Amino acid sequence: MTYPETRQRRDFRTQNDFDIYYKYKHDPTNITPWNSLFKNKKFSFKSLIYFGLKCLPILEWIPQYDYKQNLQGDFIAGLTVGIVVIPQALSYALLTNVDPIYGLYTSFFAAFFYMIFGTSKYISIGPFAIISLMTGVAVNNIFDRLREIEISEKMEYLELHKNEHIDLYNFTKMFHNEYDGTEKITIVTTMVFFVGIIQIIMGLLRVGFLASYLSDQIVSGFSVGAAFHVCTAQIEKVFQIKATNVNGFGSILKKLYHICLNINKMNLIAGGISLISFIILFIGKDIINPKVKKFFKFIIPFELIVVILFTLMSFLFSFNSKYDIDVVNYVPTGFSTASLPKLSLFPYMIGEILEISFVALTIHLSMCKIFNRKLGTKCDNNQELVAIGLTSTLSSFFSVYPVTSGLGRSILNVECGAHTQLSAFFTAGLILVVILFMAPLLASLPMCILAIIIIYSTKSVFMKVKDLKILWKISKIDFSIWIVSFLSTTLFNLMEGLLISIVYALLTTVFRIQWPRWYTLSQLSGTEEYRDTGRYNRVTELNNVVIFRFDAPLLFTNVEHFQNSINQVIWKEKNDITEEKQINEKSYSLKITPFNSIISGNKHNSTKEIINYLVIDCSGFTFIDFTSITSLMELFHRLGKIGVTVYFAGAKAPIRDILESANFFESIPKKFFFPTIHDAVLAAENHLADEYFIIFPPKSASKGNKKQNLFFQNELKNENIDGNEALPFDNITFNTFEKNNSHNI
Repeated sequence: MTYPETRQRRDFRTQNDFDIYYKYKHDPTNITPWNSLFKNKKFSFKSLIYFGLKCLPILEWIPQYDYKQNLQGDFIAGLTVGIVVIPQALSYALLTNVDPIYGLYTSFFAAFFYMIFGTSKYISIGPFAIISLMTGVAVNNIFDRLREIEISEKMEYLELHKNEHIDLYNFTKMFHNEYDGTEKITIVTTMVFFVGIIQIIMGLLRVGFLASYLSDQIVSGFSVGAAFHVCTAQIEKVFQIKATNVNGFGSILKKLYHICLNINKMNLIAGGISLISFIILFIGKDIINPKVKKFFKFIIPFELIVVILFTLMSFLFSFNSKYDIDVVNYVPTGFSTASLPKLSLFPYMIGEILEISFVALTIHLSMCKIFNRKLGTKCDNNQELVAIGLTSTLSSFFSVYPVTSGLGRSILNVECGAHTQLSAFFTAGLILVVILFMAPLLASLPMCILAIIIIYSTKSVFMKVKDLKILWKISKIDFSIWIVSFLSTTLFNLMEGLLISIVYALLTTVFRIQWPRWYTLSQLSGTEEYRDTGRYNRVTELNNVVIFRFDAPLLFTNVEHFQNSINQVIWKEKNDITEEKQINEKSYSLKITPFNSIISGNKHNSTKEIINYLVIDCSGFTFIDFTSITSLMELFHRLGKIGVTVYFAGAKAPIRDILESANFFESIPKKFFFPTIHDAVLAAENHLADEYFIIFPPKSASKGNKKQNLFFQNELKNENIDGNEALPFDNITFNTFEKNNSHNI
């Protein structure tokens, strides 16, 4: 493909001319996050109905449900997901440190309530290994916290009454508080209640964007690290080794070391059963099911087959009594009595609640994003936060643990032909049948089988290690985020690891903004386009003009780097000219005056000219703060006094509004602003080299005028500009800057 190289001459336009011709309008609004929630909102009966439909999406889609078209697919998909989720629910309950039956309760209520409040047709809400493990760790931490408080109170009492006779019976009775005998499921359900409340509040405040702080690199590294915790916790159950409970830095390594020391105490029968079940799962899920899916819309539920097979064998051959294999034991029929969460526990679990709710909603919104992109569906993210929050809050009255969406279950839901949220109804129906009629049959289920199901479910998580190869090619910083996330999660506990990962990722963002990339631009031959000088060879050399681009918002954190970069560009260009002259001349003298940059000495044959213009491409500025505004003004006048006139090109309207609000144009006229780089270059070619001194004559400011000139500088003895001198900023007002900037943030 060939492109014509015809460079058409035209008159340049300043930004002011451009705005006048195209009738530019200043932004009249002052939108804040608060009034944007209620702008143009008129409360009426009609709006109340709309709000109800928005909060209860089922009222919108169920009247339009096409039974002939969708019912069969939803029925098959719902039953298939139900068959898969039953063994998962039983297994993940172990991670949460509660009885397996609570996993069935969790799966039932999660599927049922999300069907009512959710907007995604395909997402399957239920137990999730990482969330379950985080909950289990949180329960242990809260128990320890309550125990420490009780011990501390007892020690304080004994210290105060150390010289008195103390009746041990009365002493024990005195410190019997409301938390004595609190069961783990009570703590878990209380956490679920508050997790749901936080998610609802986030949805109503429309702050779902906060989930973006958990980047893909953080989630991937955190997931793999959490998978190590999951597997380590289940190895004890696989071999029935009673390992010491250790916490703190390197707890996984300590636990594995303790398991190795006690490997001779393992239950060989339990280990053999676990190995056989693992082989069955591997052959079935990795070899048989991929072939089955090519011909049918369903898969063979090998987890359920393993559960049924070994439950039956355990019952027939008395695994528990003869071989001392741990089994589930008593499983009640039906639901437990509904009860209120223990709200007084809230102060002791605030940190854990925030972390679990944040991770759960991040995983859920990520799943929604994946399915929206692949299937072309739409989800309301803020309604999804409300939906998963209501699901948790309403479920918390029935002894459940925290939930989120599962990728494997959701993909299975799609592959089996689900069309609407009604598939969750059939999933919940199947789980209900198990709870009401079949739960006692699970009493003989070996615990090692549930542990193997959990371990095998992490296989897909460990495959995320493949992301490292891609991240290394794309960005070394993203690669480091993954590594830090993985190591911090593995070596510390989950909560600490997640916080370390987020802090590190935010720091890398700060560093990237503080030291962004910058470029000098060249004109592509025969066009009005300007690109990175180092990327193209077919360019037109511009005499006495340097074009500079800074690819970042201009903030107090990077403004020094911005100035240093420009200094580097200016002096590099001047040095290049100097070196070229040295080749053609034996000697010369360089003298910089406040009027212009003059090379004095013998005549020479240099192909370059003195740099008289610096064009700053402002298109990369997405935001600019107060410190940066003052820096731009200082830079403009400092370079102007050494003979380099600064032009600003391509500044976005919000940036110009900020400059206007800060009285920027009282110091630097608008004639130095241009709508495009090419307009600035044309202006440089048409103007005089000493343009700055035409506008700002040296030593022309009177005493009365000094206060009005923002960047008036005291005359320096040698007329040279240091660039670091203190400058008065009388005309810049913080109030006007903040007022006008509030809607541009």
